[in-house]
Amino acid sequence: MPWDDSMISNVTGTTLKSWVEGRALLAMMMGVGVMLLAAPAMAQSQASVSAMLRGAMLGIGPSPVARMINPQHEEWLQDEEIQAWLWPTPVERAWPTDEQGRPVVETRRRDVFFHEVGPRDTLSRLRSMYRVTTAMLEEMNPELDLRDLQEGQKVKVWELDDASWARSVGRANSGRLIRGEPMPPAESYILLYPHRAFGTYYAVSETVRVLDAYYQTFNDAPPLIVGDMSFRTGRAISPHRSHRSGRDVDVTLPRLVEPPNYNRFHYIRRDHLDTQRTLWMVLKLLEGGMVEHIFLDWYHQRTLYRLARDQGAPEAWLREVFQYPRRGGSGIVRHEPGHRKHLHVRYRCQETDRWCG
Repeated sequence: MPWDDSMISNVTGTTLKSWVEGRALLAMMMGVGVMLLAAPAMAQSQASVSAMLRGAMLGIGPSPVARMINPQHEEWLQDEEIQAWLWPTPVERAWPTDEQGRPVVETRRRDVFFHEVGPRDTLSRLRSMYRVTTAMLEEMNPELDLRDLQEGQKVKVWELDDASWARSVGRANSGRLIRGEPMPPAESYILLYPHRAFGTYYAVSETVRVLDAYYQTFNDAPPLIVGDMSFRTGRAISPHRSHRSGRDVDVTLPRLVEPPNYNRFHYIRRDHLDTQRTLWMVLKLLEGGMVEHIFLDWYHQRTLYRLARDQGAPEAWLREVFQYPRRGGSGIVRHEPGHRKHLHVRYRCQETDRWCG
C-alpha cells in the first residue's frame, strides 16, 4: 500500500513521542542511580534514601542548595521525609583539622598578594592600607626602592605562611584579627576594596566556596560584589560597627536587573531582587554550618521568607532561619538597618580563635 503524507506524519509523531519518553525514562533512571551512589554520604538511614528516591521520581532535588525548585505537584509538600531532606535543619560544624591540629582549607587561596602602584600611592599610603610596617614591606620587596615608588610597579604586601593561620580575637564589634588572610580574586565576582577584604581562614574559605558554587550553578549570572571583610589586622573599619575581627563579609544581593556600574553597592528594588538565587545563597551558606548570623533588611527578608514558605519549607525551618515575621525574635537571618543592598554574613568562632564571641 502506498504511503501518503499523513502516514509519514503519524509515523514521525509516534517515533518522536517514543524518543522523548525514552529519554525521560533514561534521565529518571540515571537520576535514581546517581542518588543511590550518593546515598551513603547524603543519608544515614533507609528512610532518607527512600525520600531521595521519591524526590527523584517527582523531579525534585537533590536538595535546595543544589538548585531551586518549582514543583508541578503539591502532594510532596506534605511528605515529612522529603521536607527534611530539602530543607535540612541548620547545624553547627567545627572546621576540619589535620593530625597536627592545623586547619584544612580546600578552597582556592591567595599564595601571594601584590599591590599595583597607582599615581597617588606612597610608602605611607601602603602602610596604612595594608596595616604593615616599612620593615615588613622591605623584607618582602628587597629589590624595590619603596621610598621612590613608580606607577605600575607591583609591591608584595602579603604572602601565605603555611605554618600559621588567621585568628579572630574578641568580638566582631570590638576585636581584632591576627595574620589576616585576603580573599582571592576571581573573574566571577568583584573585590570592591581588596585591602579591606581580609578575614580568618574559615571566613575566606566559606565565602569562596559559596561564590564558586553560585557561578557553577548559575553560570549566566552577572558578577556579585564582595565588599568589606576586615583590614589585615582587623580593628575599626569605617563606616562599620563590626567587621573588626575577620568574621564578617558583605556580598551584594543577586539582581534581575544589572546595576549601572560595579564600583559600589546599589539600592535594589524588591521587584529587581532575584529571590530564587538569593534564597539559594542563603541555603548554601547554611549548608556549611559555619554561619552565626546573616543580616538583611526586613524589606527583603519578608520576600525570601514567603518564597521559602511557598516552595514547601516547614514552619519549624522558617522559624529557625528567619527572624521575620517576629520583630525582635530570634533567627539566623536577622533584620539590621542599612542592609537592603547586601547580605552581611557573620561566621561562627572556631577553636583556633581567641576570646571570640
